[in-house]
Amino acid sequence: MSQVRIISTSKVQLPTNAGTDYPRTGLTIPLSLFDVRWIPYHPIKTLLLYPSATVSSSSFDSFKSSLALTLPHFHFLVGDLKYLPSTDDVAIVCSDESGVTVIEAESGLDICRLAGGSIHDVESFFQLVPNTFHEEMPMPVLSVQLTKFTGCGIAVGISMHHAAMDAWGFSQFVDCWAKTCRDGVVPSNLAPIHDRAIIMYPGQEEIKKKLLNARAPNLPKESKLTSHLLDVIFKH
Repeated sequence: MSQVRIISTSKVQLPTNAGTDYPRTGLTIPLSLFDVRWIPYHPIKTLLLYPSATVSSSSFDSFKSSLALTLPHFHFLVGDLKYLPSTDDVAIVCSDESGVTVIEAESGLDICRLAGGSIHDVESFFQLVPNTFHEEMPMPVLSVQLTKFTGCGIAVGISMHHAAMDAWGFSQFVDCWAKTCRDGVVPSNLAPIHDRAIIMYPGQEEIKKKLLNARAPNLPKESKLTSHLLDVIFKH
C-alpha cells in the first residue's frame, strides 16, 4: 500500500517569450552515437532526502520557480524522446506541450528512518520518485516529484533518461537548481555546452544507426529487459 499521497501534478515549461537563447517550438535535438546506446534503458531515478529541512506552505513554489529559472539553461530536459519513423531515428523533441512534469505529494513516512536506517526501505524509496516508465515512445526526458513529510523534511525525486545527459551533466543541473533555489537567481558563472554537433567521429551516423537497431530493434516500443537504477542521497 502506498504511503505517499499525490496532491497535484503540473508542468514547468520554457518561457513563451523566449529569445534566441532558448529553443524554438518544434526543435528536434539529434542524439549522438554515444547517446543512443542508452535508449532501451529505464530512466535513472535519483532521490534526495532532506530530513532536517523546514517545510512551509511555499516550499513547493520555491522548488518549482527555481526549476523554471534553471531549465532554459538545460533546455533539452523539457523535451520528449521521440521515434522519428521518416529517418528511423530517435531524437529529443521540444513542442508546445513539452515540459517537466512536477508531482507534489505528502507522506506520513518517517524520513529520519528512511535516511538513517541501516537496511534501506527500497519500497518506500520508489514511492518518492516519479513513475515514468512508458511502454512506447514518446517519453519524457525529465520528471520530478516533491514530497513533504509530516513535521519536517522533504524529498526531491528525479527521473532522468540517460540518453539525454550523462552523470556529470546531471550533477551540474542539480547543482544549478539547488543554488538557484537557495539564492533566487541562476548562478552567473553557468555556461554549459549542450551542442552535440561538436562530437566528430568517422562514420558516426552509420555506427549510430547500427547501435540503435541492435539495442532497440522494436522502436517505438520500449525494451523491458533492463532494470531500474535508484540513487539515494541523504542531505542533512
